[in-house]
Amino acid sequence: MNPTVKRAVLILNTLGFVFYLVWLTQFDTSETLRSSDGIIFYIPCVPFLFVYMLMLPPKTGPKGKPWWQSDEDYEKELRAKQKTSPAPPPPEAGPPPPRG
Repeated sequence: MNPTVKRAVLILNTLGFVFYLVWLTQFDTSETLRSSDGIIFYIPCVPFLFVYMLMLPPKTGPKGKPWWQSDEDYEKELRAKQKTSPAPPPPEAGPPPPRG
């Protein structure tokens, strides 16, 4: 994502979240926190949090066998990928190695 667009989205999201929280402060706390219907006032906060989570940089995990997959299935999957993948290009010819 373009850094300027990302910064603009983060600024707009922060402003919207702050204005919503300021709007929530006009209500009495017994109306929002102590009643069973008060949770409805906080549900609109969830999309703001999702935008923040989507703006985080992606994590690159280790490439290996997933914890839930058995060793046999993982090896079978690797063999299937090797069969379907094209052969690697031949190495480029370079000068011969020095003798000595």
